[in-house]
Amino acid sequence: MKAIHGREPIGRRGRTLRLLGGACLAFGLSLAGRPARAFPGAQIGKESVIKIQGILMSIPGKGPVLKIAQHDYQLEGQSNYLLHTLEDKRLLSRELRLVGTVQPDGSFQVRKIFTVRDGRLYRVQYYCDVCNIVAVEPGRCVCCQRPTKLQEIPVTSTDE
Repeated sequence: MKAIHGREPIGRRGRTLRLLGGACLAFGLSLAGRPARAFPGAQIGKESVIKIQGILMSIPGKGPVLKIAQHDYQLEGQSNYLLHTLEDKRLLSRELRLVGTVQPDGSFQVRKIFTVRDGRLYRVQYYCDVCNIVAVEPGRCVCCQRPTKLQEIPVTSTDE
């Protein structure tokens, strides 16, 4: 190989290493703007991530509320799909464990939803058995437009 403009040629191996280095740098930069993963009791800014457990109710004019012994929390979802799941009528009057943060106005911003049956936790998902498609929120199947079914998947210790 010939030197180009006074530099030694880098060859195939050198090019591969430069491409890998660039890809690693791009991946690192893409992660830089993301918030750190929160665990129970972890602090994110001034917010403390906690778990609450109670019965899901719907109060006209207020929306979804979690009733627990000491307090009733008006619920809001960190994302639209979480809010839509909290508004699912199939979950009303069911015991839920919610992970999230208490907001300055006293409401609870939900980050994760689990149902509780016989002391065991279940992850909530929606499923179309015709098309074999899983969805994260209630509604119609994106393919056949039939209503999706509520599924509760047992939680392993690493899911929580």
